[in-house]
Amino acid sequence: MYRILSATAILGYGFPESSFARAMAFDLDLIAVDAGSMDAGPYYLGARAQYVGLSALRRDLELLVAGSLQQGCPLIVGSAGFSGGDTQLRETVALVRQIVEQKASAEVTLAVIPSGVTPQAIAPVLDALTPLGQMPPLTPEALQQSEIVAQMGTEPIITALDHGAQIILCGRAYDPAVFAADPIRQGYPPGVALHAAKILECGAIACEPGSGSDCLIAELTRDGVATFRPTNPERRATVLSIAAHTLYEKPRPDLFHLPGGVLSIRDSHFKAVEGSAVSVEGSTFHPVPYSVKLEGCRRVGHRVVSIIPLTTGEEAFGADVRVYGRNGVEEQPVAGPITEVGIVVAVTSADVQTVKDALAFLRSTMLHFGYAGRVSTAGNLAFPFSPSDLFPAQQNGCFTALFVAGSRDPVLQQQLPQIIAGVRAALQEQHPELHAATQILIETGDGCRPLGVVETVRDEPSVARSEHKKLLHQLTDRIDRSRSAFCNIEVGDVYVWSLHHLLHDLKIIGELFPVELSKLRGGEWVASGRVSADYSRACATPEPVIDEGGANLEDRPMAGAGSKRTPLIDLAKVIRSKNAGINEITYDILFKTREAYEVALASGEFGPRGVAAALGIDPERVIGSYRYDPALAIKFTVRRDLLCGSPGDRDVFGAQQHARLQQLQVCG
Repeated sequence: MYRILSATAILGYGFPESSFARAMAFDLDLIAVDAGSMDAGPYYLGARAQYVGLSALRRDLELLVAGSLQQGCPLIVGSAGFSGGDTQLRETVALVRQIVEQKASAEVTLAVIPSGVTPQAIAPVLDALTPLGQMPPLTPEALQQSEIVAQMGTEPIITALDHGAQIILCGRAYDPAVFAADPIRQGYPPGVALHAAKILECGAIACEPGSGSDCLIAELTRDGVATFRPTNPERRATVLSIAAHTLYEKPRPDLFHLPGGVLSIRDSHFKAVEGSAVSVEGSTFHPVPYSVKLEGCRRVGHRVVSIIPLTTGEEAFGADVRVYGRNGVEEQPVAGPITEVGIVVAVTSADVQTVKDALAFLRSTMLHFGYAGRVSTAGNLAFPFSPSDLFPAQQNGCFTALFVAGSRDPVLQQQLPQIIAGVRAALQEQHPELHAATQILIETGDGCRPLGVVETVRDEPSVARSEHKKLLHQLTDRIDRSRSAFCNIEVGDVYVWSLHHLLHDLKIIGELFPVELSKLRGGEWVASGRVSADYSRACATPEPVIDEGGANLEDRPMAGAGSKRTPLIDLAKVIRSKNAGINEITYDILFKTREAYEVALASGEFGPRGVAAALGIDPERVIGSYRYDPALAIKFTVRRDLLCGSPGDRDVFGAQQHARLQQLQVCG
């Protein structure tokens, strides 16, 4: 048996120490954690910035390093620094080295695997890159202006393990790679290892109730079975929760493309086992010619933002003004029973790092906070900006950091007071030093008390400032002076995604991801080698034929107006949206019972045309609609209007685009 611990969905999101202590009671073969994503937009790669606070990073890493040393097992971190860029990776390396120096009593081997790519390395094969989905043209000029990382697979990590590394810090990595590399290296079937890794990458989100800030264990056997166990007794793994999480953030439910292959779960079987555990078997891996994904972004201007409470939100104010209560979450204004809330969370302290760390924790906790009746499990908030965190000018010797976000989810709006109280309590419990050193303001806006967000993006900072002030002046008579306003916030450089492409050249790939080894000896770090990843077993044969049909839902005649209709919200336990890459949003509907699932399938309303009608979009934007029987789920994926995090975006994560589905009436 091979036992893996995933402590949290993102390094820095935190996890209960009690859950981690229960995990330490097992014999672990691996502790692994994913630390990054493209979901938060291009800023973090372009500006070489961290996404979570340094206090949260240190807290998680201290526990994880101590656990690795106690267990004598590897600790592997993927996409260190969030974007996986070399600068953020080196910041994480420095932090880990400090922690190891404090906690290690014997020699420790550390491997660092950077993933940064220079434009010059890619330029010779520019025309051979394959865009993933619809992307703007990648010109030589755009390439040269781009900050680029490549997404490593399992091979560099396996190479590091072969050279004796106990702690491995990776730049940008395919999320499941850090969990699957060592089991594959030790001969476990790659299909089950990769499927288990797909579940583990988000921590206990795959449980009921789900949370990205808690632990999950997977146990693998050599005959191809993975069993999942939460370490928190308040959570349980169920057949539906594990099967449903397999769909998470992916454009289709049955096939997953990854470096060097395709994972198929078409023949996977999920089964409840003892206690609160679930097993899965039957997942298969199919090698294909090797490729890695390139991710890149470039600067496009300077942004200035103001957040102003308004006296009215009924009228449109123009493209540069979003009004929470009207059109903050979606461009189309609220209509009928749909309502919208805007939320501002502001933290003030005398220390700038304190406000950054406290706000980062509040943001991540509110984004994934579990609440009664929650149906959207991919994220609670629609953030309009990348970066999400804004920093007004210092006043009276104090620093302020804030974020603004919104939601159209009616259940979230009902539960918002409880969510806010829970988020405040979590900061006090997990980071009492931050709680004690800060003042926290949380304000909301809605249709009766609208909240305006003014955004100006121009090439030159001086032009952005000037035009922003003119726009604010035009709104002077509409500002509600009884509430807090934050004006003329200099956000700084704005970035857009430029690369979301596959690199196929195995020679170039082989020169990426060098494994840098060092050892802690007598309190000093000593370089012990630099080796290249081994791709000798990478597939170079023609791509096998993989039937990508089978799960597709086709358009069918829909029932007439007089037919009985049932609210979708009464049939489904989960209705969620989420980015599936930077240019697509995927929707998952998980039904409460098989009968409800069959009613939805029989309705004919979830083919591409029906999906477009339900979402109010052009049918040409619908990429596909699918059924997935093990999770009693329907999934459909659509093209984004804007690449995530671009100027004008309203929901960078794509996590709050499901409100129309909550109002849908299904025939049957």
